[in-house]
Amino acid sequence: MKMVYVLMQKELKQFFISPIAYVVMMIYLALSGFFFFTNMEAFSQQYKYLKNMMQYLNNPDILARLNLNEMVIARALFNMVFIFLFLLPLIMMKSFAEEQKQKTDELLKTSPITLNQIIAGKYLGSLLFVTILILPTIAYQALLFYYSSPELGPVITGYLGILLFASIGIAIGLFASSITENQIIAAVITFVILLFLFIINLISHAQGSILLDIITYISVAEHLSNMLRGVIDTRDLIYFLSFIIFFLFLTKKTMETKGWR
Repeated sequence: MKMVYVLMQKELKQFFISPIAYVVMMIYLALSGFFFFTNMEAFSQQYKYLKNMMQYLNNPDILARLNLNEMVIARALFNMVFIFLFLLPLIMMKSFAEEQKQKTDELLKTSPITLNQIIAGKYLGSLLFVTILILPTIAYQALLFYYSSPELGPVITGYLGILLFASIGIAIGLFASSITENQIIAAVITFVILLFLFIINLISHAQGSILLDIITYISVAEHLSNMLRGVIDTRDLIYFLSFIIFFLFLTKKTMETKGWR
């Protein structure tokens, strides 16, 4: 466990040594802030419009149609996930690919560290970096709670959904980085797999019911939507954990074929 902790620290330091980490952080915070602002502006405009309509419709409950969680928070959190679709490949492309390209993987191969510890250290270090990336966005939600009273549950489950999606992306990124020493190829493979998980539910619903059930289950958007609504289903948690374990397993098998033991 001590070696995993040491490797996790090393992986986290590697992110902040590289300028790409600061570029990724700047892009993520700028885009997530922009989407939050636009969602908040749209909500504000609709609120003003319905408030003006109240005097003509004589319906005091018309403002009840506006839900801050659905119209602002859920959309902003989903946009944060969508940004990760493009940024996670950039974050993870260096992981094993750089080790192989610079031949520093030979040092790891001959060290007394096990392959499981190496994978765990890299995975947890990357996950910690992504968590640090997400933390400043809590300020957006704090503003809403300061000026209004949204529900706390969907916010907590929404952020859990973001972390779980990032966890899958990190596992996929490790796998992609383990099969090639070319960072660009690793990033493309990660992006394609994540994109596939996003768009598979767009396949026509005219298919057979069994196939439709499989497609719905594989779609990451279907599982994220539950969490963004404040619903935690054990099937969703099993889905995320299954994909994480599956791609970490593939990473281990790939590295074993390259002489890692």
